[in-house]
Amino acid sequence: MVNEKNFSVRQSMHEHIDKMMDKAESMGESGKEEFAHLKEKAAMMKENVDGYIQKNPEKSVLIAAGIGAAVGAVLVAAMMRRKQ
Repeated sequence: MVNEKNFSVRQSMHEHIDKMMDKAESMGESGKEEFAHLKEKAAMMKENVDGYIQKNPEKSVLIAAGIGAAVGAVLVAAMMRRKQ
């Protein structure tokens, strides 16, 4: 009876592990699909940005300078806070 119970528990564990492995594989496949979708979306965004930069070079430089100044200000504030 003990052997039958051990066999039953072992069989049940194998079934659960198989289900978990199937689910992990399925998640991996959907993750790959999502990554491919995000990669495609990023490529489209890059094309849009490149087009905007070509059409509006002056605005693009000003936007980049503004972003750089903002990031610099945040970094300086973080360093000043760290010193205190």
